[in-house]
Amino acid sequence: MATLKDIAALTQVSTSTISRVINQDPTLSISQSKRNEILRAVQKLEYVSPKQRKAQKEHSEKHDESGNHHISSAPLELVVVNFLDPVGEINDPYFTSIRVGIENCCFHNKISVRTLRRDQIAKSGHIISRPKAVIAVGHFTEEEVLLMYHYNRNLIFIDSNPLGRHSDAVLFDRYAAAKELVGYIIDSGSKYPAFIGNDEARLHVFRELTKQHQLYRDDHCVISKEFCIESGYQAMLKILGSNQCPDVVFAATDIIAVGVYRAIYEKDLNIPGDIKVVGMNDISTSAHMNPGLSTMRLYPMEMGETAVELFLELVNGRKVKKMIHLGYDFIRRDSF
Repeated sequence: MATLKDIAALTQVSTSTISRVINQDPTLSISQSKRNEILRAVQKLEYVSPKQRKAQKEHSEKHDESGNHHISSAPLELVVVNFLDPVGEINDPYFTSIRVGIENCCFHNKISVRTLRRDQIAKSGHIISRPKAVIAVGHFTEEEVLLMYHYNRNLIFIDSNPLGRHSDAVLFDRYAAAKELVGYIIDSGSKYPAFIGNDEARLHVFRELTKQHQLYRDDHCVISKEFCIESGYQAMLKILGSNQCPDVVFAATDIIAVGVYRAIYEKDLNIPGDIKVVGMNDISTSAHMNPGLSTMRLYPMEMGETAVELFLELVNGRKVKKMIHLGYDFIRRDSF
């Protein structure tokens, strides 16, 4: 079992400083890079603090070898850490659906749920370390990931996998889904494809494939910081201001596509006659847009349910980590 001295030998930092970092001492003056180095060493050596050992002992004493509760009246506890605040989640149906999937599955399995925001991680070690496992929804900084892992070794990430084999994860293959969608665009005979979205797999795939086919134009590729209607609208206006009108737009999410539609119609252009549009997610309104939006259907509610099922497996004694990829399906409608 690793000790503070082992971490000190790896990081060349005193054990007292390491202890203060682990316990989130607010009076400690230390650079963020050194703090992260210590937390990475904690992860690498799988150091377990006395507080964590006590919490693990208390948890194991509540269960027999078959995973049954000795105290049947005590409900299972689950902590969910969300990278979005409530307003951000409301504006993104994908993550709203993940939350609904988690809550529905917890309700049916009589699991008590407590939700934290990312800005509460540092001060919530006593909460995060209490349950058998923690579900982390979305995309977190390295420091946030290392802190959560320090507090609880059983993390279940949804839509990301920053710890690789050291945690459970529920994902869809962003790269493969984007590759299939961009393939449809290229096969359609598009000469001037455009992309609107974040700097992540979908963008990288779009650039890679359109460059291979000599179709890439830098002014037809707009990176937006947020997945929202307004960002899609503003990005599409920018693209329409270039010297060449695109013939197909790949909106990284259906919410962005709503803004794309608005910008196209404001310029008295037609979908799909002048510009075709494809999205990703298949939110409930996609089929009712005018015209109906062609999109890659994802399964966020099922992702939330799957994460809770992984939690129950950990409660019942599973040791090996799991990474689960859910499928996706292209839904062809009149916009493409």
